[in-house]
Amino acid sequence: MDRKGFLKQTFALCGLALIPIGVVESCKKQSFPGGANVNFTLDLGNSANAALNTVGGALVANGVIVVRASAGIFDALSATCTHAGCTVGYDSGSGHILCPCHGGTYNVSTGSVISGPPPSPLTRYSVTQSGNVLTVKS
Repeated sequence: MDRKGFLKQTFALCGLALIPIGVVESCKKQSFPGGANVNFTLDLGNSANAALNTVGGALVANGVIVVRASAGIFDALSATCTHAGCTVGYDSGSGHILCPCHGGTYNVSTGSVISGPPPSPLTRYSVTQSGNVLTVKS
């Protein structure tokens, strides 16, 4: 093998050896803040919020996932996974908040981590209802 071929092969092998480091680094546990000051309203009469008119319905608004747990009971949590920053969703079958990126599972009432890689719980927000209007606050 000539010098040029040797150098090409050596650099190629070195490059391949570094790939797993990059992959592992990208999945390191990270911490994502629960979000800034939250203060918004949702009108349940608005068709865009119709999912919240049914028990088990959920929607994401202003970086917050709001879930109708039962009649008159709503839960609001940060919609940003604390592991990799992906947007979480509600699984009505299991009744949990799930992260589609790495399988993190959170408790819908408390935001606590049930399983997976998330290092910390989701930030929980207060929800009050006045007539057809929900108010979500930090």
